[in-house]
Amino acid sequence: MKSIYKFYLLAFVLLSMVACDDQEFLEETSPDQLTSNSFWRDVNDAESGLVAAYSELESRSNFWDGWQEGRPVVEYFRSDYALPGPDASNYSHWMSMFNFTYDNAHTFINVLWRTNYKGLGFANQVITKVGEMTSEQISDSDKKRIIGEATFLRGYYHFKLLSLYEQIILRNEIVTTENIDKPLSTRPEAWESILNDFSNAAGMLPETVASEDLGRATKGAALAYLGKAYLHKAGDPTSAAGDDFSNAANAFKQIVDAGNYQLEPDFLSLFNGENENNVESIFELQFKSGDATSWNATRLHAFIGDWCVGGWGGIEATIDLVDDMKTEGQIANNGLYDNRLYGTVYFKDPYFNDTNTNEMQGYTWDVLVEGTYGSADAKDNSAYFRKWLPNYVWNNSYVGVNVVLMRYADVLLMYAEALNETGNTTEAINIINTIRDVHGNMPSTTASTQEEVREQIKHERTMELTLESTRFFDLRRWGMLDEAMQAAGRTGFSANKHSYFPVPLTEVQANPEIN
Repeated sequence: MKSIYKFYLLAFVLLSMVACDDQEFLEETSPDQLTSNSFWRDVNDAESGLVAAYSELESRSNFWDGWQEGRPVVEYFRSDYALPGPDASNYSHWMSMFNFTYDNAHTFINVLWRTNYKGLGFANQVITKVGEMTSEQISDSDKKRIIGEATFLRGYYHFKLLSLYEQIILRNEIVTTENIDKPLSTRPEAWESILNDFSNAAGMLPETVASEDLGRATKGAALAYLGKAYLHKAGDPTSAAGDDFSNAANAFKQIVDAGNYQLEPDFLSLFNGENENNVESIFELQFKSGDATSWNATRLHAFIGDWCVGGWGGIEATIDLVDDMKTEGQIANNGLYDNRLYGTVYFKDPYFNDTNTNEMQGYTWDVLVEGTYGSADAKDNSAYFRKWLPNYVWNNSYVGVNVVLMRYADVLLMYAEALNETGNTTEAINIINTIRDVHGNMPSTTASTQEEVREQIKHERTMELTLESTRFFDLRRWGMLDEAMQAAGRTGFSANKHSYFPVPLTEVQANPEIN
């Protein structure tokens, strides 16, 4: 979004000055120096503050140990369908995450906690300070929208933290010397805050945004995360309530009924940077190749891509994933497996050895493997992820490939799940069949009972959302983590110990309210 790029650096400089009360340190204040009281002058200042709140999304501001390494290793490596690539053995902190031998001093556990709380701090400043601005300083419509976006972001950061850590500190106000030391909340308290923020944001945000503002939160994004939060709360034994599934369904229904989103027929284009901010995108993390005005690029593709396509070899897929995605057989309408298989992973298969249309990086699988590993048969039992790779990884350093954080297919599958759990199995089947047809080129499911549909939804989420940071969290809310990890040979895992991260050691040491 245009304003994100325009104000990115400015926002950090300005908000660094408003984190404390200047009067505590200065006897006199220069009349031309911005302070926490004088910064929030007009809509431009409000927008700059909002940009800072967006800047911490997915630990983006900590590029290497946050976005580039922390998030992928934490969220991808803990999936039962992922393996460390050959480069991963060079990093003991990556392998400790995969092997579940980390402790609360782990660098990623610390950086993800820290950056999400930075985002919360910025969001709370916007909510409070913009809320205090007068009608002479900012229009009512801009004030409502900006506070709505900041409220959504506060919900997002808290939701992210609660998904990763067993207990978190709720931060719903600007941090001061009086409230900086604060005890951990209970999970029910945290869920209540998250649900309230997403619900309130949905009432303040517009349905759509202009093309120059792509990446901003909308009403659809707030409702999508509201429904997702209810669904995850339903799978949380500490906090589940009997109406969670119906509340989730109500949130998702509003998105479907509004008609602002559609399934994108070209599944691969959702992930390769060729069709960004498309009709299926609900909330998308914006990246941009460097130019004369800004730089906001990523090398996630290098982490994901194998050596044979010019990547670093950070991660691999398991053959079990390929087998699971093939489980229905070659029944797609074009005679192939579910077509989402080929947009998610690449592996030895006639599809990727077709010299006419389906080459990777301009070469067949056999040519790539032979050129890198010495024999076309060297990687017959290996598979690699294809999502988030641009069409060419070789010599493609920093790129602007966006990462979709919430898309309509995920909303539809979550809606189907909520409907099925509340007794509306027939409508759930109709939704599943629509996704199968558009994205998988697959015939209708044969599932008919509630239990069969429940299992089908699990399969569809694998087909649809692999490597989109959903698998570990889905398994946890379904109570399947131990079963899945044992099947994957991840013997170091215990759901009792590893379902959530511990509070980072740095927070324990700094906060006397944490026991």
